[in-house]
Amino acid sequence: MSASPRPLTEETRPAQGATPLEMNAIVLEQHGPPEVLRVRRLPVPALQDKGVLVRVRATAVSPGDCRMRAHKSPRDEQRGPKRVGLDVAGEVVSVGSAVTHLTPGECVYGFSMRSVASAEYALLPGSSVVAMPSSLTFQQAAAVPLSATTALQALRDVAQVKPGEKVLVVGASGGVGSFAVQLARILGADVTGVCSARHVALVRELGASRVLDHGQTDFTRAAERYDVVFNTTFARTFLACRRVLARTGRYVTVAQPPPRMDRMLGPLLPGPRFLAASVTPRGDDLRQLGAWIDSGQLLPVVSEVFPATRFAEAHRACEAGRSGGKLVVDMEALTQAGVTP
Repeated sequence: MSASPRPLTEETRPAQGATPLEMNAIVLEQHGPPEVLRVRRLPVPALQDKGVLVRVRATAVSPGDCRMRAHKSPRDEQRGPKRVGLDVAGEVVSVGSAVTHLTPGECVYGFSMRSVASAEYALLPGSSVVAMPSSLTFQQAAAVPLSATTALQALRDVAQVKPGEKVLVVGASGGVGSFAVQLARILGADVTGVCSARHVALVRELGASRVLDHGQTDFTRAAERYDVVFNTTFARTFLACRRVLARTGRYVTVAQPPPRMDRMLGPLLPGPRFLAASVTPRGDDLRQLGAWIDSGQLLPVVSEVFPATRFAEAHRACEAGRSGGKLVVDMEALTQAGVTP
């Protein structure tokens, strides 16, 4: 029988007598503030034919992770301890019989729409994990999968950005936004970023032609017109942004769900289109992102790396929303922060 879960602190001691069938995991057993996160012993996931078992070396914290931890969804019926985190960077332990593109020991990255990352081992679908970019560390690689794929699919597939178009990225210094600025530029667009004053230099370095400090400039009242407004935050609605879009412009949001009035009126209004984007794990997209990273065209921005023993602190920092880029958790410390089985 497992011991009672303990708070995740620097004082937790290494697990004694652990077997390969069990692992340390950071879990929540109730929804609430970051302090509800605990370390607990769980079974190592059983390998499936189409799955890849990964030894997790690093993960990232996103606003979606924090919302899941803080608020129970009406569809959330899972009982027992739940892991958090979607991004995984690590080493392949074993692969299912249907997985042919990976081998044990290979360094990989990917993500799953099921929260699996906050543990020593994670089982991911083989289709959503690929070889890691060779130029990255595990900590850098963990910043890429979810946010970069979200930006790529929103800009390339939903907005269908074309060379020469003008793209405005709202929240340009955040996890998704920092990738969106770079990817819009890679797709040939002229990019304007909107962010806070402290991140103006960062967004300019990422390739934005112009950067607007949202504390000084209300872009919705400016004369400039854009072909695409990509909103990575809840801050600006479609109704507020319509006037700065060209007649054939597209407003794309990754806010889930979008504001109610946007959902109701967006599809009905003439002129600029309202488009809601979601994300799907795709190995081919991760390979393309990796190629751009290794060629120097795309850069993951990591604002801070936390040890696993400060997982709750990483959640607090994410909720504060003041960091540029991604917050990453180095999971190596989890093997030294276990509980006695």
